[in-house]
Amino acid sequence: MTVAMSRGRRVGRILLPLLLLAVGAGGAVLLILARPAVEARAGGERIWAVRVVTVEPQRRQPEIRRFGRIVAGRRVPLGMRVGGRVIWVAPELIEGGRVRAGEPLLRLDPFDYEIALREARAAVAEARARLGELEAELAAARDLESLVAEQVAVARREVDRQERLRGRNIATEKALDAARLELALRRVSLRENRRRQRTLEQRIAQQEAVVRRLEAAAERARRDLAATELVAPFDAIVGEVDIGPGRQLGPKERIATLYELAGLEIAFTLTDRQFARLWPAGLPGREVTALWRNSAGSFVLTGEISRLASDIDPASGGVELRARITADPDAAPLRPGAFLEVVIPDLVYENVVALPRSALYEGERVYVVENGRLQPRQVEPVGRDGERVLVRGALAAGDRVVVSRLVEIGPGLRVRIVS
Repeated sequence: MTVAMSRGRRVGRILLPLLLLAVGAGGAVLLILARPAVEARAGGERIWAVRVVTVEPQRRQPEIRRFGRIVAGRRVPLGMRVGGRVIWVAPELIEGGRVRAGEPLLRLDPFDYEIALREARAAVAEARARLGELEAELAAARDLESLVAEQVAVARREVDRQERLRGRNIATEKALDAARLELALRRVSLRENRRRQRTLEQRIAQQEAVVRRLEAAAERARRDLAATELVAPFDAIVGEVDIGPGRQLGPKERIATLYELAGLEIAFTLTDRQFARLWPAGLPGREVTALWRNSAGSFVLTGEISRLASDIDPASGGVELRARITADPDAAPLRPGAFLEVVIPDLVYENVVALPRSALYEGERVYVVENGRLQPRQVEPVGRDGERVLVRGALAAGDRVVVSRLVEIGPGLRVRIVS
């Protein structure tokens, strides 16, 4: 009895899962057979929603926007030509100060230079007095020459007379010899006088050179004395100041740097592509506008491109240009290093259409909506105007160009304009 019950339970555990599976399968078959029939629908053409812009070919001149800065076209290190103790410094000679041409900036103690100038002038006076003595001696020697020459002539006539008398045995040989000796002595005196004149002329030339040298030394001493006061060479802004009263200053020691106000320029960089586009059309003389924003407000400057920078830095990725400032209508307190926003007019493009970059497919194709379907048009990009591309091609006024990006775009695609 117990064995039979145990066997029955084992058979039940095997048959029960099979029975449940069979019931489930049967139910599924009944549900499939009982579902309603669904008729197949024919597939319709998809309509794509697109955004468009209506184009109008026109003349456009884009603007190139770059960042730049104020730079000093002329930057001059300031120093004294002579050395000495500083006794006065102008209040304007400070960092950021503004000075005008001809204004005194600094003075040194002039005592030693005044003494040197007086000594040099005294030496010139002494040398000129000595020159006057030599010139007087020369004048006396020249006056004496005429007298000695006359004595030689008299002695010559006396010798001639004694020779005639000796020929007639009237005069003695002794008298003739005495006349000849007198003539020889007069001739020696004449030669000695002329030699002395040449010596005096050479000494005068030497003394004149001494006078000129001493005059040059006196002029140098005068300039050294004048150089104890330093004046501003031009209207400028002061920077890098390192000076104060009481300091012992050496010759040519730098005390500050001057940035010429008239030489302040706008420096900015164009990309290689922008430079290549604008250079053939003429960059020098092209007008630029710059905006300087600071805590005091905004200042607008105008300028004119004058030249390229002296060298090209390959690390900057472009070509640096300099524009001289032609107008500062707001009287901005310009300083080197000020950061600017620079606007440069680009080329003038005739009969172009400005489109968003999203309107171009494959770089040279756009799609126009005609009768609810897309038609391709070939265009040529010729420039940029900010985020827009300037194109020319088979586009007419009033054409509606698709600006949406469609993955499956192509000719004949049915669309619906949403904006």
